[in-house]
Amino acid sequence: MSPTGVIFSYLIGLIFTIGGVVFLVGLDDNRFLYGIPYLLIGVVILGGVASSQRRAKRKAAQEGDAGGSSGHGRKSPY
Repeated sequence: MSPTGVIFSYLIGLIFTIGGVVFLVGLDDNRFLYGIPYLLIGVVILGGVASSQRRAKRKAAQEGDAGGSSGHGRKSPY
């Protein structure tokens, strides 16, 4: 994923997370109806981006140890 994509993904996740907290604090009647889903969506987005970054670092480290080859003998479909 490009650095711009990572930044935008983190930004969207933060917007949802902060929005969920604001809904939980600011709304009276429907605070759980709106706050919890927004908060969960934000946490899932942030966790997914962080996980993909860890996978990319781990994959780069494995390729570096293998001398630049993928090690599986097959070409990526992408």
